[in-house]
Amino acid sequence: MTQITSKVYSIEGMTHPDPRGKVFPYLFVEDEDDLTLIDPAFLSQLPILENYLLDIGYDIKNVKRIILTHVHVDHSQAANEVKRKSGAKIYSHWIEAIFRPRPAIHGSSFYTRIL
Repeated sequence: MTQITSKVYSIEGMTHPDPRGKVFPYLFVEDEDDLTLIDPAFLSQLPILENYLLDIGYDIKNVKRIILTHVHVDHSQAANEVKRKSGAKIYSHWIEAIFRPRPAIHGSSFYTRIL
């Protein structure tokens, strides 16, 4: 993990099935127990993400928001599992939100559409 500023981290060490591909989720520390995760990457990489969070003193439950820059699988596949573990809201552009599965939980959508 690379600390970019006191409140912004780039999460490194994620692998991509295409050797030319790179995956770099970002983490924003909003407050001591309030995190925003940008592009959580592949589901298989979730243990790496959780270990990074623990290394810097956080837990997956501290993630309150997940922002998807776009819905390619290498950016978004782990989003539903992070939401399940943390209760975070998932945000994406409204056009791309319609391409993501939106399983209902108690009648509400997993994804919040934003402009």
